[in-house]
Amino acid sequence: MSISNSLFIFSSSFMALFPVINPLGNGFIVNGFLTGLSDQQRKSAIQKIIVNYLLIGIGTLLIGHLFLLLFGLAIPVIQLGGGILICKAAMELLSDNGTSSDNETKQALDNLKWKEMQGKIFYPITFPMSIGPGSISVIFTLMASASVKGRLIETGINYSVIALVILCMAAMLYIFLTQGRRMMEKLGTAGNLIINKLVAFFTFCIGIQIIVTGISKIFHLTIL
Repeated sequence: MSISNSLFIFSSSFMALFPVINPLGNGFIVNGFLTGLSDQQRKSAIQKIIVNYLLIGIGTLLIGHLFLLLFGLAIPVIQLGGGILICKAAMELLSDNGTSSDNETKQALDNLKWKEMQGKIFYPITFPMSIGPGSISVIFTLMASASVKGRLIETGINYSVIALVILCMAAMLYIFLTQGRRMMEKLGTAGNLIINKLVAFFTFCIGIQIIVTGISKIFHLTIL
């Protein structure tokens, strides 16, 4: 096992995962959900999101194939279901006007928002928005290419390199989420509302794209 081979697997895995996981773009989407939380609530939510993110990413490497075999699932079906969930989450963002009146009402809404947020941290914020079925399918593809028949140690090292790439993606998302609030504060209330609506619309489009991809694979269609 050479260092050059490990570097090749790292670079190829990074280039394959980055546009699909898209930690910067997804950071904008997640920031839309975190708007209105206190500093402590935001910190707690971000930590839970990153932990769940790593559990899904690394868990896919460890038991992904076993999970699919256990439930008899195919990647296109996961893409179809994940796309529907993304569209649902985007519609919720589009229907949220993000307004509040007096301080007492705002505080009550903040407490309610935090309770709702705790129920949304894993679904839909972590999965399928931060790391979704498309990302999982790419991880499966990388696993197949990194597996070396009859060489368990070399395969394990290759999988460790892929895990390192997933860690890098999580670190990028963490940095963007922890620093994203400053950007949101500079934009102001109206700017945040505009950004959130634009992000929600593009999130809806992403969900539609994943649905179309899943359908095309299930029915063996060629969709441009």
